[in-house]
Amino acid sequence: MLTRLRSFYFEFSFKFFSHLLLPIFLTSNFILPQVDYEMSLTNGVKINDNTIEFDVLIKSVDSSFTLTSYQCSFLFNSEIINNGELIFSYVEGSSKLNNPPSFGIGINTCDGEPKLTFASMAGLDTISNENTLVGKFQLINTTDFAEVDPNITWSFGGFVSTIITGDLFQDITKPASHTSNLALSSDNIDSNSPAEYQLSQNFPNPFNPATKIRINLKSESQIRLIVYNLLGEEIRELANHRLTAGSYEFTFESENLPSGTYIYRLEANNQTVDTKKMIVLK
Repeated sequence: MLTRLRSFYFEFSFKFFSHLLLPIFLTSNFILPQVDYEMSLTNGVKINDNTIEFDVLIKSVDSSFTLTSYQCSFLFNSEIINNGELIFSYVEGSSKLNNPPSFGIGINTCDGEPKLTFASMAGLDTISNENTLVGKFQLINTTDFAEVDPNITWSFGGFVSTIITGDLFQDITKPASHTSNLALSSDNIDSNSPAEYQLSQNFPNPFNPATKIRINLKSESQIRLIVYNLLGEEIRELANHRLTAGSYEFTFESENLPSGTYIYRLEANNQTVDTKKMIVLK
């Protein structure tokens, strides 16, 4: 298992840093303005005895800046494993960035201790002084968590380290700009949760090449979001997750699909919430 994880890490590192090294080399002779930002772990909730959920947020402290990529790494108290097996995952569709977490999502032991990791590809996001959700994440155990503080904290050492890049892939990482640990609440009902299940009309519509689909969940649910053609054949499964109450947005891309009308359906706990039509126009 350790050998497989190490192999995965080196593949993960190569993919990530291959996107960074050339731009950094090309811009190494330029002096770029300093960037002040805050990145935080927040909204930590112990949903049940074996599931912890939390958000990662980012905002600028002074003026807006360009976020081109990020690699995030967290240490945690391994005593919480309690002889179980952990799964760390990104809640698909939860990020408010154009460049969401897309690889390296999981538990990495390359530094000799388990770390929670995720990273993005190269992209462009403008970060303002309003908090932006990088993503919602879940830590799930196959057994009940031990009754100890999980102590999830940012990691800036070793091979698997937190790295934030700004304009022209400048390394802007500042450990002091990151909250030190995650406080957990035992509450699993958000007072701001939607009052009902809802499937919104996609936007834009008609569209090409991509559109957004937003859903509201009034309580924790196992959901599926599926796209069909007019013959009732399944074209794509956009989501199949257990999600907490809240609002989520998913992207549907029409690549390799002909122009025409398609159906998309939201299911929650094996019950159909709603079905709507959308149009691909090429």
